[in-house]
Amino acid sequence: MTASTGPDATTPARRRGGPPLLFAVLAIGSLALGALLILVSALGIGFGSGASPTMAPTGQAAQLTHDIVAGALGAASFQVQDPLTVYRPGETADLSKVPRRLLQAVLPDEPLGGYVVVYELPSNTEADRIGRDFAAYLASGTGAIQYPRDTQFVIRRQGSTLVFFAWSPTADADPRVADMAAALETVGVPLTGG
Repeated sequence: MTASTGPDATTPARRRGGPPLLFAVLAIGSLALGALLILVSALGIGFGSGASPTMAPTGQAAQLTHDIVAGALGAASFQVQDPLTVYRPGETADLSKVPRRLLQAVLPDEPLGGYVVVYELPSNTEADRIGRDFAAYLASGTGAIQYPRDTQFVIRRQGSTLVFFAWSPTADADPRVADMAAALETVGVPLTGG
């Protein structure tokens, strides 16, 4: 009988070094899937139900109030534009679902300020109720904490719409925000929390 020093012909050869083949396949597959998802995203193709949550568009009441607010600000020598950036103030849960229209007074010292929100509600009564709730919310700790301590609020009801503007004498860089607030005080009727 002769002793053999090499591998037995009946035992399989062992693979040496490197990760197991399964890891290599997973890594390559993940890279391919990632590249595919990046391509699909770049082409603007989305997945899911296709319905994105959007707010209902505003109607004639918001347009009329928009024009009244733009006129009041224009009479006070403010240039008004549709905002170039997104703006969403701290607001109540009721107002978070209400259609809105934005305006922005051009403030040279504060290009990201001067926003006025026009909320459109179904009726004058509803606008009055929600506007008063909003004023009470802003006077409470929960609402007030979302703004600088000395923030002053303009909340006016114009028919079935609410006009909202927040400004702070110390936090706003442009000194004309007080003039802007005074111009907005001429629109509609004031609402206070109650």
